[in-house]
Amino acid sequence: MKVVKQKKVDDCYESSNTVDFLLSGPITKDFVEHLGKLGKLLLFEEFDKPYFKVIVKGEYTIKGAFGKKTIRILLPEDEIDYPLDKLIQHIECFKK
Repeated sequence: MKVVKQKKVDDCYESSNTVDFLLSGPITKDFVEHLGKLGKLLLFEEFDKPYFKVIVKGEYTIKGAFGKKTIRILLPEDEIDYPLDKLIQHIECFKK
């Protein structure tokens, strides 16, 4: 999986420091479980559009929906240029 594009989100109601990643492929359960290795994985599979959250305590929260190509990263409010290199490396080492 590759991060194709990063975009700062200005209108997120949950956090004023948010980034979206456009991924090279759709989000699968295997990919979500790979992301879950970073912290606490919460799966919400009972909804019409199943989604997930990965909480990396003291760092960030990742959110997304199965089948989509975008994940949202909620960053600490007080960090302007939060380093995302480790997260990108983790995403890009996932093999389908």
